[in-house]
Amino acid sequence: MGKYERQQIEEAEKIIVKLLNSQKINDLDKKNRWFNHASAIAEKIKKDFPNFEKARHLGNRYDNTGDILVVSAGKTFFVEVKMSDTKAGIGTKANISQDALTENCLFVGDVKSWSAFREDKKHEQWVDSYLDSFLRYPEKILKITNSTLQKEEKGRYLRNLKKKGNKQATEILNKIHGRDRDEKVEYLSYLKEQKQQGETIKRFFILITLGIHTAGVLEDLIKNDNFFQEVKDLFVYYSNISQDRVVVRREDAGDKVKKIIGDFSNFKIIFPDNVSHCKIVGIKNGNEHPLLQIVFHWKNIAQGIKTPCLNIFDLIVK
Repeated sequence: MGKYERQQIEEAEKIIVKLLNSQKINDLDKKNRWFNHASAIAEKIKKDFPNFEKARHLGNRYDNTGDILVVSAGKTFFVEVKMSDTKAGIGTKANISQDALTENCLFVGDVKSWSAFREDKKHEQWVDSYLDSFLRYPEKILKITNSTLQKEEKGRYLRNLKKKGNKQATEILNKIHGRDRDEKVEYLSYLKEQKQQGETIKRFFILITLGIHTAGVLEDLIKNDNFFQEVKDLFVYYSNISQDRVVVRREDAGDKVKKIIGDFSNFKIIFPDNVSHCKIVGIKNGNEHPLLQIVFHWKNIAQGIKTPCLNIFDLIVK
């Protein structure tokens, strides 16, 4: 999510609070892309909390769950807001920080992050050497003085040539992809040997499942002593478009977490051989049940070149 889009979402959260507190809405509020979503969510919250007293926007604080604090009948609740302008905006699939597994202490001790591992492997240098083996880049790319930007433009140029069937471009990108995959597999083999923190993995799984994916929020909430108490009082409101109107659905995070904890005695990460992903599984009656698949990925241009991240997919059978 870009900075401008995140700002629009945050302003929409503030609009929800204004509507809940019966405060005046200005023209700028009405121009917000998510205004209709904010209005629908505020209306739903009012219905869900008939004894509503007041609301407060929590903003970018990392010491609590939720975007909005709601007080109803003297009790405090947290509300997390998820707005999407498509029908398929609900789900637990996430795209998170490349080093989330180590930053959130899912392993015991000082475990090397994926970014640090790549640095040890001189990833940037070998990618540059492969890209530089192509000798016919346009002058405008060769004149770029920022080495990172030049690398990215070279990657884009080869990607476009590959789409047109250029054999050399295809060969270079395939070599980068293949070596990058081998590097990922090697890193996952390294992680496989590390001792895991089952309690932290459980908390990580719960937060991802609830749609709480922001790096700072994940890192702080996982360490929060009041973690389960706050999650127990968390409600997630999803707004989506269906038949040209905004539809809002509420999810009771407390009930969902209670079921997750009740279903499984333990949580761990498993590492299948020779793949660039791992899985979080829950242990039930001695059996492993797949819950989330975590794929080591590059979001932009091509594998190995720009924006490393972790793609997370829900494996729970509905």
